[in-house]
Amino acid sequence: MLRSGLLVTLVASLALSLGAGASASPSGNRTLTASTTLTRVTSLEELVLREINTLRTAHGRQPLSPSAALSRAADRHSRSMALLGFFAHESRNGTPFWQRVKQYYFANSRTWTVGENLAMFGGITPSAQSIVTAWMASPGHRANLLRPSYRDAGLAIVHHPTAGGVFGGRSTWVVTLDFGRR
Repeated sequence: MLRSGLLVTLVASLALSLGAGASASPSGNRTLTASTTLTRVTSLEELVLREINTLRTAHGRQPLSPSAALSRAADRHSRSMALLGFFAHESRNGTPFWQRVKQYYFANSRTWTVGENLAMFGGITPSAQSIVTAWMASPGHRANLLRPSYRDAGLAIVHHPTAGGVFGGRSTWVVTLDFGRR
C-alpha cells in the first residue's frame, strides 16, 4: 500500500516452537559478498528495539535482550533479500526461516523457539515508530512482538539504493527481526 510516498509491505509473521532434538539443515544460501551500495542502519535498529521494548513493557511483557546470534541471522537474511531481490521468510532456496536462524542461535533446551517479522519500505527512510506501528497493525506481527515466551531479539535493517528483483530497482529498506528463546 502506498502511504505518503512510503511503500510498506509486510509478510505474515512466523513463529515456531521446536524441541531441542529437531535437526537443522544448512540453509543453502550462497555466500554474500559486501556491496558498496548496501548499508546496514544500526542506529535505527537500536531505536526499533527500544520502541519494541517500550511497547512490551506497556503490555506487561519483559523487554527483549539484544542477541548477537539473532542479529547475525537477521543481517544475513536482510542482506540476502536486498542483494538478491526477493522478500520472504524462506531463504532464497526455500529453506524455512527457523533452519537459517538455528545456524546462529543454537537450540540448547527443550523450550527453544524462534519467530520472525519482516518489513520493507521504499521511498523515504522509515522511522523506528513507523516500523513498529506497521507491525502492530498486522495480527501475526503483533503476536510476535508481544509473545511472552520470547526473551531475545536480533534486528537488521539494510538499505539498498537500487534494489532489484521484487524491489524494482528502487531505493529500499529491508528489515528482519528474529525473536528467540533458548
